[in-house]
Amino acid sequence: MDLTPHILAAFVTPALATAGAAAMAAPILIHLLARRRFKRIRWAAMDFLIDAERKNRRRIQMEDWILMALRALAVLLVGLLVSRPFFSPKGFASWAGSQRTERVIVIDDSFSMSYEGFGDGTNSFARAKDAARSILRTVTAQTPDDTVTILRTSEPDKPIVAGAYLEQSRMEGTLARLEAISVSHRSMDLPMVFNGVVDALRRDTGLLSAAVYFVSDFQRLDWAPGSGEARSGPTSQGRGTAGLPDGLLRWAEDGKSIRTYLVNVGDANATNAAVVSLELPAGQVVAGTEGILRAELANFTNRPMNDVAVRVTVGNRPEIVKTIPNMPERQKLNVEIEGSFLRTGDEAVRVDLPNDALQLDDTRYLAASVVSALRILVVNGEPSPDSFDDETTLFVTALRPEGEIFSGFEPTVITESGLDEANLGQFHVVVLANVFRISDPVVESLERYVRSGGGLLIFLGDQVDADVFNSTFYRLGEGVSPAELIESVRPASPARLMITDRLHPALRGIGRAEDPLGLAQVPFWTYFAARPHGIESDSDVGGLMEAERTMAAGHVLARFNDPEERPAIIERAFGEGRAMLVVSSADKEWNLWADHPTYLPVMMELVAHLARSGASGDDLWVGSPIEINFDPSLYQPDVTVRPPGFPNEPEAFLTATPAEGGLGLVARWEHTDSTGIYQFLLAQLGGGEHIRLVAVNTDPRESDLAAADEAELRRSMGDLRFEYVRGIEALAAGTDERRTELWMVCLIAVVGLLMTEQALAFHWGRRR
Repeated sequence: MDLTPHILAAFVTPALATAGAAAMAAPILIHLLARRRFKRIRWAAMDFLIDAERKNRRRIQMEDWILMALRALAVLLVGLLVSRPFFSPKGFASWAGSQRTERVIVIDDSFSMSYEGFGDGTNSFARAKDAARSILRTVTAQTPDDTVTILRTSEPDKPIVAGAYLEQSRMEGTLARLEAISVSHRSMDLPMVFNGVVDALRRDTGLLSAAVYFVSDFQRLDWAPGSGEARSGPTSQGRGTAGLPDGLLRWAEDGKSIRTYLVNVGDANATNAAVVSLELPAGQVVAGTEGILRAELANFTNRPMNDVAVRVTVGNRPEIVKTIPNMPERQKLNVEIEGSFLRTGDEAVRVDLPNDALQLDDTRYLAASVVSALRILVVNGEPSPDSFDDETTLFVTALRPEGEIFSGFEPTVITESGLDEANLGQFHVVVLANVFRISDPVVESLERYVRSGGGLLIFLGDQVDADVFNSTFYRLGEGVSPAELIESVRPASPARLMITDRLHPALRGIGRAEDPLGLAQVPFWTYFAARPHGIESDSDVGGLMEAERTMAAGHVLARFNDPEERPAIIERAFGEGRAMLVVSSADKEWNLWADHPTYLPVMMELVAHLARSGASGDDLWVGSPIEINFDPSLYQPDVTVRPPGFPNEPEAFLTATPAEGGLGLVARWEHTDSTGIYQFLLAQLGGGEHIRLVAVNTDPRESDLAAADEAELRRSMGDLRFEYVRGIEALAAGTDERRTELWMVCLIAVVGLLMTEQALAFHWGRRR
């Protein structure tokens, strides 16, 4: 083996060591040049002196050689002194041919690493690759017999380089693969990363020594103990660090050794602003109307942001700009903007903030499904030929009043028996008005409908029996009803409505404290007492309980002003959809609400709020699979997929498979590596095509760039010992493995040699 690289690696500055070695020739040259200055002349009188000198020549030559050697060695040690030689036990072991070490370099390529706030035009990911190159160069120079594995946090099970030797001749290929990787749009799944490292080490069963380098910005949400919360993302196992190092510690058992380095290449003072969510609070959008878009903005800086221009683009139409006067520091802010939806079909919606140092999360996407009308299935539990006695006539008229302007609602009225054959999937909301009983199969169908995102609105009346209702719709909280019925109530004097949730999307327009439309004047003389789901006793019904504030429980929107303050309107989340219960009737049999001006807007808002959502994608993050369900009687199974970068990115093709339960077809696309709008082209059986849009966005929690400090990291890693390195500048020194510098030894040796040389020269010169 050629030892030259190892010898040079024993100096912090090898060039100075080489110069010092060359300078050793100076005393010898001086000696040789000094001898050539004298000319020899034979003189008879000197013969006696020459004879005497011959007796001491050997001793004098030996003394001169000793002095010259001391001077040359002193010059060499001065060169070694300034070149800072060091001793590395691992390097010595490598020269001796002992056990190699596997070097695992883990590079964080989550989208927070695209942060560009360093002022030199680079981002955190470029600095991470620089750090990896520095580690490779250092290890190659010191221990070329070691092997290296390079992992990315986005796909730790797919190494960039696996078990490559670090010899100089093989470095070029390793560096080329490192250079080819780019930052992803994903967030970090830390448990998956640690599992990937352990799997990489276990691939070689004979491996006894390993060094693991984590190169990251070390966001607090990922790395700090106790900061973790379960992610809703499909690929996540949850944030936090509990038990993460256990796999590495178990691998290190049985005599194996592991060294760990945390290399921080992030900005300690990084700041960021982001669009963290985008939604349609009104649910389904109707063509030709103004839809309300709600964007949640987050200011992760330590200073307020003023005059922030929020840009909204719907389809290909000119953008809408809304200026936010002030965004407080470290706060989130909801902004509502009106967007025009002019045609039916899917529309791409985009919200942008001004670009900052982390640009990827300054944009958020939404795919809005725009329909010609909200289709409402109304089940009439007490039909009558007289429209004034009919249970649903007034309600249907409120949804679609006469006039030239279309309300956007398209109600279809059926009786209870018609539910057996109704296709609920065609409707955005189902309304049950004074329904006595429905069959078990229909109840199951209703529950599946709401769980999949549909809306259910229930009105009561004289046809409703509390026991039958509870056994059919409530079922001890397992059913779809937001509340359990107790008994019908007829107060001594009519009760009035009190809005308890004035911020609810369906009531905030008329639920102001001053009650401008006089909603509190509406008389109710009969209604059911009800116990919202999640409230344990009758005594809890009177007050605003914490359980009511959770949508999984019964959430009370309005109450009556009777002494018990019984709930009047109750809502509950059920799967992906919502169910709402109004404890009085939809007609004028139990109240006079239909005669009041608030009846029409409230009914419209309640139904619009419950409608099946018209948006897709804000809850889909990069890496989440997309599933498109469609009817095989309308579309062919072959689907064309266009990624956000189309036409620069090629389109792909897939074949749909039968959905679970055999209900329709489902097309599944798993390659969601970028944010943006994905297009799915469905070929219609009768010719033509239909385009479905799906939005994929970044994980909003990745936008908070606050980093964990060293103390937090040490608490996170528990028993796993590591060296913490801050910045690339400190990387070389921080990752040297227990090396010992010898400059102090060289200094002492130089001083000792010079003193010895002077003493000997004085002594021998005086004697001569």
